[in-house]
Amino acid sequence: MFRSKSLLSVLSLFLTLALILSACSGGSKSPKDALQSAMEKSAEIKSYGLNGSLKIQDLKLPPEVMAEEGAAGALGLLQNAELSWTGAYRADPMLVELNMKVTISGDLAMSFQLPMVMTQEKMWIKVPNIPMLGLPEEVVGKFVEFDLKKLAEEQGTEWPADFNVGNTVKLSNDIYGIVFKHVDEKTYLSKPKAKDAGIPEDKKLKDIVQLHVTKDQVEPFVTTVVKNIAPEVIDLLSKNEEYRKMLQLEQSDLDDAKKELAEVKDQDIKDGLADFNKEVKSLDTTVNIGINDKGFASYTDMTLKAEIESEGQTGSGTIKVVSEMTDINGDPKFEYAEPKGDDVISMDKLNEIMGGMFGGIDEGL
Repeated sequence: MFRSKSLLSVLSLFLTLALILSACSGGSKSPKDALQSAMEKSAEIKSYGLNGSLKIQDLKLPPEVMAEEGAAGALGLLQNAELSWTGAYRADPMLVELNMKVTISGDLAMSFQLPMVMTQEKMWIKVPNIPMLGLPEEVVGKFVEFDLKKLAEEQGTEWPADFNVGNTVKLSNDIYGIVFKHVDEKTYLSKPKAKDAGIPEDKKLKDIVQLHVTKDQVEPFVTTVVKNIAPEVIDLLSKNEEYRKMLQLEQSDLDDAKKELAEVKDQDIKDGLADFNKEVKSLDTTVNIGINDKGFASYTDMTLKAEIESEGQTGSGTIKVVSEMTDINGDPKFEYAEPKGDDVISMDKLNEIMGGMFGGIDEGL
């Protein structure tokens, strides 16, 4: 429906990882009011540190899959792997740093890091040292520099001269406002105690807002999205040229999307949900948002449990994500800051080195 914008999609994911914790404030407000207040509070965030982790638990694959060569090893690898991250963000001058770390325990124990840094116009990704990949020594440990403006031009788009994270947060807040206006608070939101939510005491949180969605609650939510939320989001983008430029959207894209939504019938939704209910045997998603004594969301965790059956094959598993924001509006520590000098390698140089390496392999074959 929309034209592919792979560069902006990758960068949006990167920024989302760095900003996802900007959520809500506490007090005696209802869960919905607390979340809506948070949209205003998040605009005050100018800097913070970040840490978190993601792990797959209790993963069970169909016997047919497990019978395939290498499947058992792959399953063990996933079960013993953990993705964690640390990072920092500063609004002025803009600097985002995210250090991803992959740790694998067990017989194939190993660990490697993937640091990423981004400023107003550039992004750097450090080439990790992974022996099994056999990367050239002149590449390992170097920061590959990406000129965001140049990359955008190569993809036929234009990198916004005034790009900043604040606009991203503003857009998110406006969308959240539309979502919360239509979401049934009693169905999806609550305010449990930290102990009942399974949050460690050392987080010292003042309040908790919990979002809980089960399989039975998916149908009314999807209907609300199609009938109410999506059309209002399209209207929001249509009325705001700044948002359209940031997302690289044309008004014609939005007009087409709105037309398609208007043509969706109740039966279409029911048919889609029938397929969903047939394959998804169980689903339970819980998101806990912890608020500190200053009203900022300093802690978030999400647990997603699902059992899926497709073409007679059944699999299940749990994804656990924990993320924490620290030193909000303080002076966050950047491990790498802006890479310079001998630590940096251009994309052209990387292509020259790697192209030569793969060319040698091709010739040998």
